[in-house]
Amino acid sequence: MIPENKNRNGQRRNFFGPILLITIGLVFLGNNLGLIQGEGWELIWRLWPVLLIIAGLNDLIRREGIAWPILLIGAGVFFLLNNFGPRVWISWTQIIQLWPILLIAAGIDLVFKGDSIWFAIAGVFLTLLLIGGSVWIVREGFQVSADYTEIREVFAEDVEQMEVNLSLGAGELILGSDTPDGMLVFGSITPDKHSDQISTEGSKILYQLEHQELGFYPHTARWELDLTDDLAANLVVHNGVGEVILLLEELDLSALDLNQGVGRLVVYLPEMESDHVLIKQAVGIIRIRIPANLHVAVDAQNGLSKVDFPPDFELEDGYYISPEASKSNADLVIVVEQAMGLIDFEYSR
Repeated sequence: MIPENKNRNGQRRNFFGPILLITIGLVFLGNNLGLIQGEGWELIWRLWPVLLIIAGLNDLIRREGIAWPILLIGAGVFFLLNNFGPRVWISWTQIIQLWPILLIAAGIDLVFKGDSIWFAIAGVFLTLLLIGGSVWIVREGFQVSADYTEIREVFAEDVEQMEVNLSLGAGELILGSDTPDGMLVFGSITPDKHSDQISTEGSKILYQLEHQELGFYPHTARWELDLTDDLAANLVVHNGVGEVILLLEELDLSALDLNQGVGRLVVYLPEMESDHVLIKQAVGIIRIRIPANLHVAVDAQNGLSKVDFPPDFELEDGYYISPEASKSNADLVIVVEQAMGLIDFEYSR
């Protein structure tokens, strides 16, 4: 008699395909019934962790180890919560830095692989402990890479404007506007492979910070910086791969030029009047938050991307405009370019 989970050749059946079909069906059913919000690229992007859960379930059913399947399921559940929760728990940079956990899980599988139920229970316990410990490490801010360098630059009293250029190859940038008095830029960066230049032209101060070393996962840059809100700011940011989070609500922003290859961009714009806000990305997700009381016009050059706007936006002469706005009277003109992915505009809360 052939065991239920084996095929006629004595090999264990692969349940990945059937479970995937069932999951896709449930997702579309939930979406049609309004139980799962989102559509198109957005829904696909946010539900990708389901593949990890399915792979883990498939390996458990086929009895191909214990630690690895549970690790896949745990990672899938965690990423789903990360995608659908009220806020992002941890960044991709922090997650990738924990890659040695894969080696630990493989070792647990080899040690506790056997027919004994106690070995199986011990393997499950250690794997759950591993997952829980990993989440605790990143949530509590444990520094996986501790070679941080402090950045402190001041400006003179006669300076009225600043032009800031930030460039990092692979990694994460979190930029805010909470600096001590008289401080142009303040924060920390890692690793300590950078070059910076500062100069003054009349009443304008120029500052450039560049990551000098090529960054490859898991060793990527992580910059946490703040700019002064006392000066009118022109901001230029370049990022090859990673995440860029710009919390600019309190800045006196005159212009923004943001360019990224692959990753995620989150931009909170201040109340401003400007026709030079350019945001470019090849592949990934762009989320832009705009003040509700501004007249806004958006030129969305989206290629294969999906673009979401607030429901009161309208398309007029090739521009997406907010209520009572037009290309001619817009306080803020935004040009956003993306080849593939998701572009999402929302009002600031």
